[in-house]
Amino acid sequence: MRNNQNRTGPPGQPPKPRTAPVSVHPSLSYSVPTEFVELPSEGMFYSKDHPLFGQSTIEIKYMTAKEEDLLASEALIKQGLVIERLLKSIMVDPDIDPKSLLVGDRNAIMVAARISAYGREYEVNTYCDLCGEIAENYVFDLEKQQYKSNFSNQLFLKEHDITFDDEAKNYIIKLPKSGLSVGIKLITGHDSGSLDDIDKDSIVTELLAKFVVSVENISDPPTVNSFVHHMPASDSRFLRNIYLELMPNVDLAQDFVCPACKTVQNKEVLLDAGFFWP
Repeated sequence: MRNNQNRTGPPGQPPKPRTAPVSVHPSLSYSVPTEFVELPSEGMFYSKDHPLFGQSTIEIKYMTAKEEDLLASEALIKQGLVIERLLKSIMVDPDIDPKSLLVGDRNAIMVAARISAYGREYEVNTYCDLCGEIAENYVFDLEKQQYKSNFSNQLFLKEHDITFDDEAKNYIIKLPKSGLSVGIKLITGHDSGSLDDIDKDSIVTELLAKFVVSVENISDPPTVNSFVHHMPASDSRFLRNIYLELMPNVDLAQDFVCPACKTVQNKEVLLDAGFFWP
């Protein structure tokens, strides 16, 4: 999935992975391999001055012991900076700010880095939603990832009365209950970094405020904020669900078979700092 030749480079010529030279001693040098990771967004939502504007792939270096140090840093973990530092360290282009990446693109890079470092098998303890049985060291296959592409599915957009504003890089969506049209943006690392600070007593409105940018073509923050707090609950639910459908992302949900009751469930792999440790 990461190296779809139909979306990278000239026909039949996908970008070729390179090597990043490393010198540790005049008589000892070697090169760290790199790979091209397919971006779920296809570079569609970045501004013209962004390095990934119109780019369908990003080049990253394979993880080294240096990156393992970052992942193990208690200081970075406490500050919530582990993923930012990791992404910055492995991206070949130094001009790309990890926080400017769309969440789905960040996730794709994380999955690719994890596979190249430790392999496709990911062992994790999970549990059965039905009987509560704990399944220790259950193995997920990271190579079974799928990319969500409703954001460019014209049939899906038409069925849900959604249009795309290419200049603003926003979607315009008509809400079913109020009948009003709202503009939404896709969340980047800048936005998601503050999700942990959301007041749990106002989690719905604060989450909506992260991606709702206009209502009836009015984009001034006080008006948008007021609407977010007073929109019908059914519109709020619709908007949150449709955002997840539209968001370009990596889908790591896989079937989990409970070892006790044999129930088949769909389980999502959690992408956090612990995701990188085998």
